[in-house]
Parts: sequence; structure tokens; C-alpha cells
Amino acid sequence: MPGWTGYHVKTDGRAYFRPYIPKELKAILGPLPMVNLGVKASRAAERLALSHYIAHEALLADTRQELLEAARRPRKKPLGDYTGEDLQGFATQLAQGFNRVQHAAIKAGNPRSELESLHDLLTQVAGDVLSASGSEGLGNVTELFLHAAAIPYTRAEPNFRALVFEFATALDTEFSKPGTRRLYGREAVAPPPLPEAPQSAAAPPAQLTLGTVVERHLRKANQKKSQYTRKVVRCLTLFREVIGADTPVTAIRQLHVTDFLGDICKLPSDWARRFDKGTVTIAAMLAEDTAEVISPLTYTDNYRAPLKAFLRDSRRDYGDEGFPVLIVDGIEYSGDRMAGEDKQRALSVPELKTFFEGPRFAAMAVSPEQECMYWFSTLLLFTGARPRELCQTNPQVDFGQEEDHWYIDLDLHTAAGKGIVKTIKTGEERRIPIHPELIRLGFPEYVQRLKASGADRLFPAFRVKKGNPFEAAGDGFTALLKDMVLISTKS
Repeated sequence: MPGWTGYHVKTDGRAYFRPYIPKELKAILGPLPMVNLGVKASRAAERLALSHYIAHEALLADTRQELLEAARRPRKKPLGDYTGEDLQGFATQLAQGFNRVQHAAIKAGNPRSELESLHDLLTQVAGDVLSASGSEGLGNVTELFLHAAAIPYTRAEPNFRALVFEFATALDTEFSKPGTRRLYGREAVAPPPLPEAPQSAAAPPAQLTLGTVVERHLRKANQKKSQYTRKVVRCLTLFREVIGADTPVTAIRQLHVTDFLGDICKLPSDWARRFDKGTVTIAAMLAEDTAEVISPLTYTDNYRAPLKAFLRDSRRDYGDEGFPVLIVDGIEYSGDRMAGEDKQRALSVPELKTFFEGPRFAAMAVSPEQECMYWFSTLLLFTGARPRELCQTNPQVDFGQEEDHWYIDLDLHTAAGKGIVKTIKTGEERRIPIHPELIRLGFPEYVQRLKASGADRLFPAFRVKKGNPFEAAGDGFTALLKDMVLISTKS
């Protein structure tokens, strides 16, 4: 066994990487699943596990660094720690701010009714506090300013009540009285100037933006790399594009999330491919009369689920920097696709007869250009194997004969064709006998011709895409089914 941790071999010989999470990071990273290396215990398996170990150690180092930076970041003093002088100073600043707003509005020629409305409202709520008639109105206004300043507080604490009273006092002296003289033309009182910041004061820290949070989240996702990672990247790239990378996290609202998920349901199903080309914007695609939008399952699995995890983790990690509590629960799919319309299913007997006994298939059987699609369709019928499993078989090593019986091997350990990455969904290699009807139709002769030509794929006419010899051909097969009106054109 290697000196580093994580390499694990099960009793059946399969190799895994088991990530170790230090106790101090478990609350942040949570449990991480074991990674199936896809090979038996070997030196190659150890090398694969070592690459996972290196990436995992980098993730731990980045997480510790982020925790250290968060610990060093200056925190806003909570309201409970304010002295009486602090409360008076804060309240005076707020009241003088209203005074400046009124003065600027008069200089700008704003309607008198607008000026009187704000003046009367603030005078009333301040008077209610000073006359012991009630503090609810001014308390709500005070909360808005505390939220904007990101000052931690609780409404029940004594300092909150003290601040409301100081605010009422400051409004009376700094806003209501000079404002009354100003509105009735008795005195054009100029408000006091804004206090100047000390020359030695450090520049305020930059606000945390959505773009920064998304970038950090995607960096972690890419370090763990799974099939789900691509969905996370797509969802958050789109979220950042729609909301705006420069948007401060303190400015993100629940309505942003609700509207974003509503927009997802209006996007064309191929939005990502078109967006990657850089020829069309998200806004332009939303304005289109889209023929086919994203399906309900894609909405739920590819967008709502990754966004939910992102919002949860961001609130946990950046809540003290103002990242709000946001949810996706209850925001249902609003597009015009039907659930399950594109779900895979077996063809019925009448549909099979239409496909295999129709003139289109008969023409394929005698067309050299359609030979690969002909044998692909026929093998699906008589083997029950998965499409990719058939497409990745190698005529040189994955076919054989015992006595009079022909067979196909679905084996991850035999040589793969050029550019092909073999995979078996269940992970279980198996041998499939070739049906007598395939032998009668000449399938063994087809395989022998491929072997003699040196072909390393069963269907050499099918293009390989990212190691998958079926993905590109699958579109052609789906189009064939649609042409024969065997499946919905909305799939």
C-alpha cells in the first residue's frame, strides 16, 4: 500500500479513492463519497488514486486558507457593543442625511407635495417615540439603516430601543425643525456638511460580489470533478450572467432567484451551445419565440438542484459578509414541456414491426452507406445491450466463437478503439451469445470483414465524441425514429 492516504481496495479487488476529511473541516466540506477508480488493484490504480489524493489535498489547503482569510477579515461591531456616545453619533448622522436629502430636493425643484409627505411622515414617527405613543414606525426605519450598514443587532436588545430614541431626538433637532423653517420660507437653512474621513483612515474593504462567490464555488466543484460538475458549472455560469458578476452579495434578493428560475423555463433547450459560440446573448434568447424550451427534468436536476446547493453553501460561508438567506423550494417549472415526454421507454411490438418491417429499414439493409446503422439497429433488437456498450466493442478482440456458438464480450479490459473510453454502466463485464437470427442475417461475416480491414470499432462510420462512440450517432438514430413517427418530435 502507498505511504499516502486514501487508496482503498475492496474484497472483490476493485480499487477506490477514499478522501479523508480532517475533523476541523467536516462541518464545512461534509462527508465526501468514495471514488470508484474503474480498475482493479494495480500500479495503474495507485497512480489514479494518487492524482485524486493530490487534488484532494489542494482542496483542503484552499479551504484552510479561506477560513484563515475569513478570520482576519474585519467584522462590523455589533449594536450591543455601541456606547451611548456611539448611538448618538450614528443617530445624528442618519437624521442629518434626511436633512441633506430635503435640501437637495428643494434645490432640484421637486414637487412640494413630495417634500411634505416625507417631512410629515418622519416628524410623525419621531414624535410618536418622543411622546411615548409608540416606536413601531421609527423602529422599522431604523432597522433598514442597520441592515444597510451590515451592523449585527437584535430588535429585542436594549441598545436597539436606545438607538430608536436617539434617532427620534436627532430627527426632531436635525431634520424636523430646520425642515419646517425651510418649507415655509422662513429660513433657507443649509444642512451641515458631511463629516470628512480622517486622512489616515484605510480605504473601506471591497464588497464581496456574486462573481467572486461563484468563482470560489466552481473552483471547489472542479477539484472534486464528477459528472454532476458540468451541471453546476452551467447553472452558476448562467446565474452569474443573468444577475451580474459585479452585483454585491448584499444586493441579491429572493426575487432575483425567483425570476432567474422562471427565465430558465423560457430558455431554448440548446441555449448553452449557442451561448458558448458567443453569437447570441441570454437576453436575446429569452426574447425569442422558442420552439422547444428546457424540459421539467432538466430544470429540476440541472438548474434548481445545483442552485439550491450553491445558495445554501454561500449563506454558510459568506453570511457574515452579507450573503442573504435565499431559497428555491416551491419555485416550480413553468415551461410548456410535459414531464416524462422525453423519457426513454421500450418500443411496443407494433412499433417494432413498423420499424423493422417498413420500407425505410429494407432500404437500409441494402445500402452500403447505411450498413453501420442497419447492424446497430438490428443488434439493439437481438442483444438488449446498451447502445454505447455495442458501439465501443472492438472487432479485433471483443468477438469470438466457441464450437458453433458466436459471442460478444462487453469487457473494460480489452483493447479499446482509437479515441474510445470504454465504460459499462453496471460495472459488470459480461458475455452475450449472438442470436441465431443475427447469424442468419450475416452478422459474423460483417465482423470478419471489419477484422480483415483492421477496424477497431464495430461501427467505424459513427463519429467518436469525447471518447463516446455513440453520442454523435445517437442523434441520427433518434432522428430515424422521429422520421418513422415512432417517438415524439419533442424529445
